[in-house]
Amino acid sequence: MKKKEFKIVKENNYGEDSLLSLKAKYLVMKCYKGEKDFKRWLYLDRPMPSQIVNSAWANREKLVIDIFNAIEQLSFEMAESTIDALVTTGCKTLFEFLDSESKNGNIISEISQFNREVIENLLIWIKKRTARTETGKYSNPSNRKAYTSIKSILMFFVRKGILKSEIFPYAPFININRHNSTTEPYSKSEFGKIMRFLWAEIKKINDTENYKNKNRILSIYVLTIAAKTGRNTSTILNLFEDCITPHPIFPNTHIILTGFKKRGMNTSTQAIREQYNSEDTFSSSKKVGDLVTDVLRITGPLREKTSLNNLFLIEGPNDKPEALNEQIFWKTVKKIYSEANLKDDQGNILRIQIKRMRKTFATRIWQLTGGDPIKTSKILGNTVPVMNRSYLDITPEMEKNHKMFGQVLTATLLNKTENIESVIAEKLNISLEHAKSLLIGDFNTGVGRCSSPFNGKYSESKEVACTRFIACFNCPNQVVVQSDLHRLFSFYWLIINEKGFIGKRKWTKLYSWIITLIEKEIEPKFSPDIVIKAKKQAKDEPHPMWVTRDNLGKL
Repeated sequence: MKKKEFKIVKENNYGEDSLLSLKAKYLVMKCYKGEKDFKRWLYLDRPMPSQIVNSAWANREKLVIDIFNAIEQLSFEMAESTIDALVTTGCKTLFEFLDSESKNGNIISEISQFNREVIENLLIWIKKRTARTETGKYSNPSNRKAYTSIKSILMFFVRKGILKSEIFPYAPFININRHNSTTEPYSKSEFGKIMRFLWAEIKKINDTENYKNKNRILSIYVLTIAAKTGRNTSTILNLFEDCITPHPIFPNTHIILTGFKKRGMNTSTQAIREQYNSEDTFSSSKKVGDLVTDVLRITGPLREKTSLNNLFLIEGPNDKPEALNEQIFWKTVKKIYSEANLKDDQGNILRIQIKRMRKTFATRIWQLTGGDPIKTSKILGNTVPVMNRSYLDITPEMEKNHKMFGQVLTATLLNKTENIESVIAEKLNISLEHAKSLLIGDFNTGVGRCSSPFNGKYSESKEVACTRFIACFNCPNQVVVQSDLHRLFSFYWLIINEKGFIGKRKWTKLYSWIITLIEKEIEPKFSPDIVIKAKKQAKDEPHPMWVTRDNLGKL
């Protein structure tokens, strides 16, 4: 496969004529939604090609060329849809900001000029820009999307050592995820309809062995594998022909499936290309292995014509084999569910969406693991925060089944004895040394104490104490004593007030179960006078950790 040539021009003292004498196609990028002409950003206000002659030269040719080359290289690491978003949203917003700065006398002509001050000015500009909306402003999610697209581009230069990651402020759009309207998991009847339809389609394919409409056939298989594994579109479409191997422990019932995730440019990502196509290996039923075998048989004739090792191959222009991409896949899926004419529980057209399948899968795994977020996130291939934010909704059943697994110690600590450490150690089944540390406050958390902060149920590292304060309420290592009530109720009042920021529906999913647990399982363990006093103190003078909403964004 021929690699692209990335030649970055080193000199930045081009004149207008010399730069435009470059090959005509050099600054034109092919995206799956069409070609994007970067030459327009060499001028202020991004003029149309016919208006370039009369437009003002922006004096940022080196910057435009560097960004063009960066996105070209990122196209090897990111999905096509992501690259399109970087150009249409990221570049558009960035150069509009640079135009504004240039008109104010602050010309930014090179990547190295981006520092913390420039990024902070960019954030202020993004949040204040006008839009054709009822409010005259862009929504917070839209602003966040624009900023993260720009950051993804600039992170390429962090990898190259040209910029420092410290120029990006921490969480500039805190709690935005909680304002987003999210898709719901399918109900049991809806998901059953989809799966019966998909299995019926696969049976038809195998019975007739008519492989003419490969786009539709392969899309059916992608949907079925996604539903059975809980993986997202990118991971399934990036499967290779050798993606399945026998399961080492249960070879008769399970297989190991290996896919690849295309990663974004987060500050925590190391500067090596392999990290962006991170391996995603997981166990699945042998039925999934049979589906992969079917696909290999269907794409066999195409595989003989190409050196590509993708699992899902289709015929491209001039009958040349190419990998099934997201644009063709989703276009085909739209036709599939329209033709299927399935109805949801409200009688509307039942759309087939992999994200909703993934949410349904996540909810089912949560139930099977007894509400264990660590196991659920591992099976989904996500971190716990990503799983909680993107794929797991708190259902009425989950809320009903929440209970306090930790310990509330009242009388034991109120009536102190000389052997209090021994009593606590025995009651909590911890060492005497840990009991002493717990009593003097070494193991305090934001909502109580922890009997095992480094080796507890939700700990990830033996070197760093667990700080998942939301998980504390579902953790057997949580300990609450009377002196913790100020912190606990400070948190309590803060999340009650959160309803005004994120709305009742989202608040119910995120926090209502915690309020119920505190009121029904912790408060009754203490005398009413103590609870009333602690609540009043927390409301009037909240603990420093819970004075503002800032720390909620880190949970």
